[in-house]
Amino acid sequence: MALYSLRDANRSVKLGALLFLLVLGYAYLFAFLMVKTWSGLTPARVAATYVPAPGMNEMQMQMQSHATTQPLDLGQVPEMQHTVDTSLLIQDSHIHIMIYAIVAALLTLIILGLDWPAWWRDTMIVAAFVTGALDFAGQWLMNFGLGGFAWLTIASGWGMSLVYLIVLASTVRAVVPGGLRRSAS
Repeated sequence: MALYSLRDANRSVKLGALLFLLVLGYAYLFAFLMVKTWSGLTPARVAATYVPAPGMNEMQMQMQSHATTQPLDLGQVPEMQHTVDTSLLIQDSHIHIMIYAIVAALLTLIILGLDWPAWWRDTMIVAAFVTGALDFAGQWLMNFGLGGFAWLTIASGWGMSLVYLIVLASTVRAVVPGGLRRSAS
């Protein structure tokens, strides 16, 4: 039995749930574009973003570099690979994991009102929380030099999207067929 029925909820509750999901989808679209632009969507590109490059550290490079001015041929400039060092990963982890937890909690509030069997509700709630945690687990494993975990970060991102789409579709089915007009109180 659900905690409450989203289908029978007050119109404002339905509206709030639906608008939250639509704006979250809007944010996920930009998150996808950001990942595609800065990290890439293949295991090799993702690993190149998070696995530390072997060789000199920044201090060694600064001490050994010699500045010279040369003409720049833009046709010869290679594509730059965005990288995330440990300091940036700590910063990203701090905010992203917290936001993933808040989003998962808000999704849980919506899930509790859907007419799903208990086992499916529990599965989706666990998936909502676990996918965000696994996303950064993969990033940290790559940061420790284990590039083979790029697949974990990629799968987690797609997992978050899948949870979102399932909750969105179920919410639309629960609130839209006459639901937003039916309970005006």
